[in-house]
Amino acid sequence: MDCGGVLVKYVLFIFNILFVVCGILLIVFGSILVSHIQQVGSVAQTMEANSIPIAILVLGSVIFIISFLGCCGAIRENTCCTMTYSVFMLVLFLAQIALIVLVWTQRVKLLNYMNQVVSTIWNQHKTDPKVMDALQLTFNCCGLNGSTDYTFNLESIPNSCCGSSAVSCSVLDALKKPGCSAAFTNFWDKSIDIVRYAGLGVAAIELVAFIFACCLANQVRNTRRRANY
Repeated sequence: MDCGGVLVKYVLFIFNILFVVCGILLIVFGSILVSHIQQVGSVAQTMEANSIPIAILVLGSVIFIISFLGCCGAIRENTCCTMTYSVFMLVLFLAQIALIVLVWTQRVKLLNYMNQVVSTIWNQHKTDPKVMDALQLTFNCCGLNGSTDYTFNLESIPNSCCGSSAVSCSVLDALKKPGCSAAFTNFWDKSIDIVRYAGLGVAAIELVAFIFACCLANQVRNTRRRANY
């Protein structure tokens, strides 16, 4: 194998080692989220939050398996592993592009869905206040549309409206907080832009990995063919 082939081989190997580590971190992170959600109790019923850590676990496992396959194919110069890896990368690249297009074109529908999630949590806050408290602490908000949602229904304002360290929360302090519907939607409105541009960056990396894997597999085949003559 010439110098170019060796360079491609080790670049592909190092690239996949990094993604193996990323896959392991995602698996650990997803496992932690699953354990916390199970402790909360009815989160899965109110906002289907179990789907998020499970998706992270599945994504981490897929990244780990594909990257491990790429590592083995590159370092052992195995044509079968390398070509299988390149096919996986092509599929991931196409799926990534489809996801980006979906997020780009269905932005309004996604934000409306997020709004419905908050409404569902609010509608069940009397039977399961932990989920609403977690939402208010995370997004520094109060009530569905504001603290008046509590006072209008003659409910006491929870301490979570004023932060995790608050012993009590007065009406005046709670009035300064935005409603959780607006805070949650604003958060996802900004996050969608991050997802789109980060997705483009990841898609570009996947395309480069696909090209490198194809080049390496072709180089290995040519080297072995020449060795037979």
